[in-house]
Amino acid sequence: MGAWQGLRTSVVAAFCYWLTRKFGLREGYWAAISAVVVMQSELGATVDASRDRLIGTAIGGVFGWACASLWNGNLLIYAVGIFLSMVVCWAFNLGTAGRLSGVTVSIITLVAHTTSTAVMAMHRFFEVSLGIVIALAFTLCEVRISDMLRRRKLKAAGEQSSAAASSIIHP
Repeated sequence: MGAWQGLRTSVVAAFCYWLTRKFGLREGYWAAISAVVVMQSELGATVDASRDRLIGTAIGGVFGWACASLWNGNLLIYAVGIFLSMVVCWAFNLGTAGRLSGVTVSIITLVAHTTSTAVMAMHRFFEVSLGIVIALAFTLCEVRISDMLRRRKLKAAGEQSSAAASSIIHP
């Protein structure tokens, strides 16, 4: 299972990064990182991780934008931004999203950028969302294909047992 998880995750992450390069996103590695973060071995777990990552990034993006706009090296502003973004997530019972919102606040506030803070926050959300959507789509397709193959196998086994039973009754 570990090798399969590694293979599928690496394919999705590489595809995400390739796609962001085609879109001309300068920090497309966030899409690849997001795909790695949310890819789980089961669809339900991938959906939960994706929800948390998306919500955490959205909330962290808003607080990160506000902090970076006021930043000027003030650690108190940075700390309050993380605190508030996590509290908002926890208020909605999304603790994991809270941790991810703190990461997003940190990235937007602390990482030097050449564009406006608002543009950086929007790019981060778009890049992360792209990785999440691709990971979800891949996982959903994989589940559907697996179910289809399982049904075909069961149908073929049922037809073989019917044929075997028929040959016993009518030799």
